[in-house]
Amino acid sequence: MVKIMDDYRNQNLKKIDKLLSDCDINSGKQLVKEIVSNIDDRIVELLLSRDSNQYYILTSTRNDVFLMSFVKNDYNSVDLQKDKKINICKAKFIKGTPNGELIITFPNKEWHLKNIIKGRVFDFLQDVKPVNINNAFYDSSIRGEFHQLLDPDHAEEIDKLRRYMQEGHISHYEYDDYNPSISKAGK
Repeated sequence: MVKIMDDYRNQNLKKIDKLLSDCDINSGKQLVKEIVSNIDDRIVELLLSRDSNQYYILTSTRNDVFLMSFVKNDYNSVDLQKDKKINICKAKFIKGTPNGELIITFPNKEWHLKNIIKGRVFDFLQDVKPVNINNAFYDSSIRGEFHQLLDPDHAEEIDKLRRYMQEGHISHYEYDDYNPSISKAGK
């Protein structure tokens, strides 16, 4: 587990180095790297935004989103806001980079980033936007084909398994392995 966390930290630091490579914030990079090295998950997407006197770094991991902001010439403090992806009510794409713009709405706050200069805005929003997970409809199953689908207990378990995959806890391959209604080769 420690090795995985070290791998995540190394990957995260490489990503933040690449994001900040062209910026004139040399003294602020170290503070941002310290914050990023304390994130105990893999960074999925990154965005960098700049306005007249502040920089913003928007980061998403598998379960959380982070907004770091700091004043251009005062790199001694970085304001860090963190929230869970599951708390996002709405994510709106306005414009891609350069000069990109997006709005992320939470129940009690809103993050509105303008002038995004680095990163992929649309990909970031695809990662963080709320997803409705539908329950499967089992009444129309073909009799004799997938008997597990006709059993209400199995149907609930398959729904839980699919939801677990869609939330990113298991891969598609693991879903196929654990799902009793999918035939396995050689069995």
